[in-house]
Amino acid sequence: PGKTYAKPCAAIAAAADGDTIEITGNTTYSGDVCYISRNNLTIRGVNGRPKIDAAGKNAGGKGIWVVAGSNLTVDNVEMYGATVPDANGAAFRLEGANFTLRNSFIHDNQNGILANANANSDVLIENTEFGHNGAGDGQTHNLYIGHVKSLTFRYNFSHDANVGHNLKSRADTNMIAYNRFSSLNAGETGSTAAGKPSYEIDLPNAGTSYIIGNIIQQPAANSNSGMVAYGEEGAVNVGSDLYVVNNTFLN
Repeated sequence: PGKTYAKPCAAIAAAADGDTIEITGNTTYSGDVCYISRNNLTIRGVNGRPKIDAAGKNAGGKGIWVVAGSNLTVDNVEMYGATVPDANGAAFRLEGANFTLRNSFIHDNQNGILANANANSDVLIENTEFGHNGAGDGQTHNLYIGHVKSLTFRYNFSHDANVGHNLKSRADTNMIAYNRFSSLNAGETGSTAAGKPSYEIDLPNAGTSYIIGNIIQQPAANSNSGMVAYGEEGAVNVGSDLYVVNNTFLN
């Protein structure tokens, strides 16, 4: 506010490939939805964490930020409120190749992240919280990663998906390490509402998958008694080997 570009999407529209966009933190940007078409951008919050509130708006019927460019890095943002008529609205809709998200809070969207299939895309998510995403239909989730080359999901906290899964990935290779998957119990309060999630981790097409050093807790109020699902929709990915090492499971 008060700068040349008052909202993030105005700066995104003006950016060239390879630019860095800094968003002033401790500020809420309402209805600031757009496509991100440039490549090799870095978008980061500074001087606090900026809040991006969909406020009833969407880009292209898909969500808050629709990522059409490749090699986007996003650091330190809070995003919420993504809803679209087909109930598939996402804070981030990934259509390009390669995406990195760090140090962020993604909550109360129909999907936190929805990544399209892209066999050449590597997705890295770390030090980020996902909470109470999902439209309540069981088909939308805290994260839904389509058939990409790889997903690295580490040092995150994913909880209280609204009926859906705390993490769903169709990636050929999954590295899921040192995260916390848990949700509120009755009477507890937290950063979001309770969500009654289904699977804590769902890898429906198998793949070479590593689940290492996580805390995986299922709340008493849940939508599916399973905690981790693997290959349930057909082991069609390149690999079909699963390594579950040094995790704590609490049911």
